[in-house]
Amino acid sequence: MSAAEPVVSVIIASHNAVTTIGDTLESLEGQTARGQCEIIVVDSSTDGTGAFVKEHFPGVRLLEFSSRKFPGDARNAGIRLARGRIIAMTDADCRVGASWLENIIRAHEDSHPVVGGAIACGNPESYVGWGAYFTEFSQWQPSGPPRFLADMAGANISYRKRVFEAQGTFIEGTYCSDTEFHWRIAKEGLRIRFDPSIVVFHRNLERLGRFLGHEFFHGMSFACMRCRAGAFSFGRRAVYALLAPFVFLKLLGCNVVRGIRFGAYPASYVKAYHVTALGILCWTAGEAAGYALGSSGRGAG
Repeated sequence: MSAAEPVVSVIIASHNAVTTIGDTLESLEGQTARGQCEIIVVDSSTDGTGAFVKEHFPGVRLLEFSSRKFPGDARNAGIRLARGRIIAMTDADCRVGASWLENIIRAHEDSHPVVGGAIACGNPESYVGWGAYFTEFSQWQPSGPPRFLADMAGANISYRKRVFEAQGTFIEGTYCSDTEFHWRIAKEGLRIRFDPSIVVFHRNLERLGRFLGHEFFHGMSFACMRCRAGAFSFGRRAVYALLAPFVFLKLLGCNVVRGIRFGAYPASYVKAYHVTALGILCWTAGEAAGYALGSSGRGAG
């Protein structure tokens, strides 16, 4: 397969990732199926990430923007450039497994239009990092059998390009646009096939204050996106905000069930459990704030 005809287009949305994107790109350069892919970095950084990529990874297709791009906006720009029949995505703070591309191609040959992979902890030496990991990625641990899921993080997902041609692309000007897209394609009968052999290693936040603030903002962004996508009325937003204590209990309970059922790191889960619980609490508080703000909130752009 020639470089002019890639099977897979890998899209990486980056923002101020100069300290981590080198590991991401090195792991992609070392792929067993490297000759079958093109790598597209869509960068909107202010820390020199674009210059770093140009200097150290000249074979990467780099698209630069002077203003900050939301992840969905950046991924849409990459999709427009992509030449592969499979669009794979990971983040600029991830390393991919040595057979990541090979396993993605194999999974799509089994007629699955959307394929998600496992997310492993990329900084296991960090105590707070473990709590951050279990808060955000517990349902995608590298364990359990292949299965179908309703949602998948953008850190490790791939699509047949025709999915975007048929269903449109990510909504722009908001965070959590990947979740909205997955809700949208589910209405058309498309399901995400989770394959735990397709693995990335995600580097998680290590400072407690920054992690908790991130979870609050992430929860608020999710609620604002949901209000925008569902055209929530004021009354519906108020009800969802008031249900926040029950949302916290539900999310915490689901997290524990996943930790038991699919737990790849049981000892670390127990050790970092109270950090995970704090993260879920901050997410829930942010979600309640997002419903109060509605689609006009910062999380919706």
